[in-house]
Amino acid sequence: MNFEYIDQIRQKAGISIDVSEYHGKICACLCFENLEAETLLPEEINADISSLSSETMKLKDILLDLIAETLEKLNDTEMTFYPLLSPDSESLTNRTLSLSSWCAGFIDGVGLAVAQKNISMNPAEQDIIGEIIEDFSQISKLTSASVMNEGGEELAYMEVLEYVRVGAQLIFEESKVTKS
Repeated sequence: MNFEYIDQIRQKAGISIDVSEYHGKICACLCFENLEAETLLPEEINADISSLSSETMKLKDILLDLIAETLEKLNDTEMTFYPLLSPDSESLTNRTLSLSSWCAGFIDGVGLAVAQKNISMNPAEQDIIGEIIEDFSQISKLTSASVMNEGGEELAYMEVLEYVRVGAQLIFEESKVTKS
């Protein structure tokens, strides 16, 4: 799925979700439980079908596809999962803010999954997952002021992005082991 395409459809539908934050949230929910895709949709979209505009219906279909594709990529043994973020053509500041939003969404999704499903983890899992979530929490606090030098910080951004990608995949794998 393409960030720009989803965001364009979201704008046409007049729905005020942050695409990166939403993707982080659904990733966390998928990591901790096999939830019905419909329950992961934003409230504005999960209304009675007859009351939705054609643009909103299109966004609903796209988001359902995104949820299915995300689960497929999290399950892929080739580790093809990648957070849905602003494209590389955007400034480093915008991409950093997008990554920050994704991490904030992931943390919200973890809270939602834990609250709804009363999830428990053994101490070893808590250590691994807890450390990653704490790191995601720190990343979620990044602001435009966090980027001092666009040119010099590109490598640091790529390293943090790779950490987030692998961290989310690791959480998915750890929670999958717990379920079985």
